[in-house]
Amino acid sequence: MAILRGMANSWAEVVVSSMLAASILIGSNASANDEGWQLVDPGNIAVLQVDGDRVVIELNPEFAPATVNQFRRLAREGFYDGQSFYRVIDGFVAQGGDGSDMGAANNEPTIRPEFERDWTDDIQYVRAQSPDLFAPEAGFVNGFPVAADRQSEKIWLTHCPGAIAMARLNAADSSSTDFYVVIGQAPRYLDRNLSVFGRVVLGLDVLQRLPRGSKESSGILENIGDGSIIDSVRILSDLPQAEQFSLWRVDTNGPGFSEMLDARRNRDAEFFVHKPPAVIDVCQVPLSGRIE
Repeated sequence: MAILRGMANSWAEVVVSSMLAASILIGSNASANDEGWQLVDPGNIAVLQVDGDRVVIELNPEFAPATVNQFRRLAREGFYDGQSFYRVIDGFVAQGGDGSDMGAANNEPTIRPEFERDWTDDIQYVRAQSPDLFAPEAGFVNGFPVAADRQSEKIWLTHCPGAIAMARLNAADSSSTDFYVVIGQAPRYLDRNLSVFGRVVLGLDVLQRLPRGSKESSGILENIGDGSIIDSVRILSDLPQAEQFSLWRVDTNGPGFSEMLDARRNRDAEFFVHKPPAVIDVCQVPLSGRIE
């Protein structure tokens, strides 16, 4: 997102101008070697190919180790190759896999719920908002939007756009293989009810172009076309050297990020006839990524 100056007639320009303090973080000309970026471990990056396009996912073993381990194993075994995004609901989610969430049988083990984790002092947490609409407070941990409850000493990943989570049946421990990605507005009411285990860093637009299912069928596609087929899912560190890349994401622990949060909290641009309240929705904070 370019940082624009001096042209306050455009809505987009005004909104962006309120984020000048974050220019080092989100400027299109910023180098990943600049302060304000973090290099992602290639072992925590999944590369999903669908209809010839690439989706880059950062996995989060810090919050969902068992879920990430199963997803990594399935990816390495080629389980998802040739599967499909069989349930796509406009403005909501795209769900893929072998249909286990719909009751299809497979031989894969189920995964214990990882809806939240214990709060520990070593968590690199940056608070953004208190109270949050769905939690006592919300913020960020190493590039991921989170919510927290200090009283119960719990913290969890939120269902922001781009979040990837394991689907399940009614039983909390029934997740197995199927996953979904939030492609529309943030369904935060799902927080702590499903195991979020990563987020799309680059390529969410690819999933937003998937064919939709009808409302009558709860988004399930009647005919799985080529545009819905998963070509492959691979872990970046397993790819041949020539196909590997470096993924950098915004450093949510750095001072530049805190300045950007302050700018978004206090929108003083002349554009606003009625100044917005000084609150932050963690799902509306840009968490950019780049590849080198």
